[in-house]
Amino acid sequence: MAEMSLGDGIALLQRRGRLIKGLLVAGFVVLALLLAGQIAELHGLVSLAKPAPVEGLGALYFGVGLADLSLALITSVIFCMWIYRAAANLRSARVPGLAFTPGWAVGWNFVPFANFFKPYQAMSQIWSASHGDDPDDRYRGQMLLACWWGLWSFSIVATIAATQTSIDAATPAEDRDAILFAILCSVVNLLLYPLALCLVDRITAAQRDRFAAAQGPA
Repeated sequence: MAEMSLGDGIALLQRRGRLIKGLLVAGFVVLALLLAGQIAELHGLVSLAKPAPVEGLGALYFGVGLADLSLALITSVIFCMWIYRAAANLRSARVPGLAFTPGWAVGWNFVPFANFFKPYQAMSQIWSASHGDDPDDRYRGQMLLACWWGLWSFSIVATIAATQTSIDAATPAEDRDAILFAILCSVVNLLLYPLALCLVDRITAAQRDRFAAAQGPA
């Protein structure tokens, strides 16, 4: 990726931050609707079972599910782009002691097993380097990061379990278990979205306040 000035990098980070926050808000609303549909499915009010025609509320439920998946994928891509830019800005600002390159701050998310701890370390570095040496900011950041990453990791495991349970379901009881797993995933993600929004907002603001003044208006 071509080099850019720190001022331009801060401006780009802010644009991506605004986009992510909009996507997270939209995703939260859609996920809340999906959760309502999952609860309705649990009580037999709607069904996406293959023998049943998808129409009426079932069609609406199916559409909300597709919208949720699409928003989640788009948000993940933009979030990775935001992480890259946040890390690249720290390099441009010549912040000392950085252990993760911008590429690996994103890349560790796609390395099996390592993706359960390396991305957390990279984000912790981005938070600390963006906020400076203020111990209060460091403490608040670690609390926020721990909650965010804990929920994110649990969400990954729960989603895998829910998917496998749904695939293997062969009885009504197993179908019910699959729906319960899906509901658990939705509840966890509803808690995760505001934490992710707060993380993006605070790191973006910290870089703007700490670095942009020295570079002139963004």
